[in-house]
Amino acid sequence: MDILLTILQLTILFGGWFLYSYLKKLPDQVHAKNLKAFELDLNKQLEEFRNKLTTDLELMKINESQLHIHKTQEFAKLVEYLLLNLTDKDYVRKLGTDQKTQKEHNKKMLDLGTKLFFFASDVTVKKFVEWRRYGLTVNTPNYESKQIIILLAELIVLIRKDLGYSETQCTKDDFLHIMLKDWDAYQIS
Repeated sequence: MDILLTILQLTILFGGWFLYSYLKKLPDQVHAKNLKAFELDLNKQLEEFRNKLTTDLELMKINESQLHIHKTQEFAKLVEYLLLNLTDKDYVRKLGTDQKTQKEHNKKMLDLGTKLFFFASDVTVKKFVEWRRYGLTVNTPNYESKQIIILLAELIVLIRKDLGYSETQCTKDDFLHIMLKDWDAYQIS
């Protein structure tokens, strides 16, 4: 019986030690299990967030490319109007004398200027306003016809920058050499 009692005591002692060891490790096991579940949930949320960001980025790229196409078309219309009509001496003469031509010109400038306001950078809009305001001083003593052409060339260079050539090395003089065959005679440093 002593042996049986000793075996029973050892079994209880061993069982107690085993139970104590198990209970001591239980918080670590529960923590590890919860940590893995948390990591899995966090990874799932991060993956969903990454997918949403990727989708949003792709949609922004599509919208930006469509906007860029529209912006390019509007800038081209503006430049075409400015260069074709304002370099045509007959049109400029008519603009100074004919009310109907003046009204059409003002309407077109309002339309193109408004679109420029929506699509162009602040610097470009300000240059357009400067060019337009200077053009309205045509009958004053301070008006120089060369200055209106220089302002137009500066505007064209800024439009070029807005179209994606932000690091362009081209200057107003480059544009004026394209536009005028005798710019060298008028060029200022």
